Amino acid sequence: MGRFFGTSGIRGLIDKHLKPDFCVKIGLAAAKFFGEEANIIIGYDHRPQSRIVASAVISGLLAGGVNVLDAEIIPTPAVLYGLKEMKLDGAVVVTGSHTTPEITGILFFKRDTSELSKEEEDIFEKILIEENFNRVPWNRVGRLEYINIIDIYIESVLSLIDLGKVEGRKVVVDPGNGAASGILKFILIEAGLVVQAINDYLDPTFPGRGAFPRVDVLNDLCRVTKAVKADLGVGTDGDGDRALFCDENGTAYWGDVSGAIFARGVVRKGHKRVVVTINTSHIVKWAVEKEGGEVIFSRVGPPAIADTMKKYNAYYGIEESGKYLWSDAIYYGDAALATLRMLEILEEEEKTFSELVSELPKFHLKKVAISCPDEIKKKVLEKSINELKRILPNRYEITEVIDIDGLKIIFNDNSWLLLRPSGTEPVFRVFAESQDPQLAQELIEIGEKVVKKLIEQEK
Repeated sequence: MGRFFGTSGIRGLIDKHLKPDFCVKIGLAAAKFFGEEANIIIGYDHRPQSRIVASAVISGLLAGGVNVLDAEIIPTPAVLYGLKEMKLDGAVVVTGSHTTPEITGILFFKRDTSELSKEEEDIFEKILIEENFNRVPWNRVGRLEYINIIDIYIESVLSLIDLGKVEGRKVVVDPGNGAASGILKFILIEAGLVVQAINDYLDPTFPGRGAFPRVDVLNDLCRVTKAVKADLGVGTDGDGDRALFCDENGTAYWGDVSGAIFARGVVRKGHKRVVVTINTSHIVKWAVEKEGGEVIFSRVGPPAIADTMKKYNAYYGIEESGKYLWSDAIYYGDAALATLRMLEILEEEEKTFSELVSELPKFHLKKVAISCPDEIKKKVLEKSINELKRILPNRYEITEVIDIDGLKIIFNDNSWLLLRPSGTEPVFRVFAESQDPQLAQELIEIGEKVVKKLIEQEK
């Protein structure tokens, strides 16, 4: 039957992958996984299908004897602060996150606010495939309660911030018509900020600039940030966990850059270990090692980042998409917390965001996605290392090969090439980076050539 979980949760279309009857079974499997009489909080984004999926999952949870707190439409990080504050047994979030409007997904979280590990996903899937459910009688079904956790979200975030360092700052927010609309702005106002917002209303079609915050779609945010002379602009994704920043001059940056600024700050405060995903720019590695810290690579996705952070007792972790995790908060991204912590750094350093960026070296990161059927991804990956060694020019001296998630080859000048099959789409991704733009381009072309050749051989 194949694997249901991808990089993060179970995703798909409600008329194909997440049909209501299947979602009820997912709820029953979750009830068996968390245990009868467990207390679970559930929230969902504003896509019309998310309510359908959430209702079906809730039915399965209740039928399996689990008590459910329904937080309704809410940003994903808010659900996790609710989980943590109320000391519940787990959480479920139904969201399409950064994906296109027709997609939705189901994410599962443990008591410590991290997603299920791969081993726990395997246990969950075994229950689901074998339909090893506990269907309880009428007098033992779970209780359903509706709950508002906005206050918990606000108070939790503000408790993690030195408000004296951020109040009075000016920020522009762009929630992208996602679940953080209205809420992100309100949290920042409560922190004492002057806030202007665009695309700040719920709309499941994401008409402003789409649910996926990318540098190339944040033009309006950049323009307004510069025009109103704000300290910072922030664009979030569909459920409010990702955050991409633009500086006071209206220039937007990928999460690697802001992640490097965060990383440098936490290392300076004594947190020497920083977790980065395998596809994150080495600008973070440079910033950490310059301050005497250590970078630890993880697989892609918040579940892997959180597991690696806990394994190595790391305080901070980053995914290049704009997710920043701090162990004193939740093991997931939160755009509100990221925004406030970036403003704290501006105050502590007494510098603008553009000045902090200027202190970092320039790295050139290239990315391509190649269509690849899921069933041949493993063979393509297995054969890629020998093929690369065969065709790489002699001047490329390999210093390290990392295979925890795809195949990453690091060269002696700290340039690198990564071949990685997607965990959520039928594509094979190729990444290449170097401080030399021509070298980065050469590497990406080599990687793309190898992957395309092997895909054709395996078809």
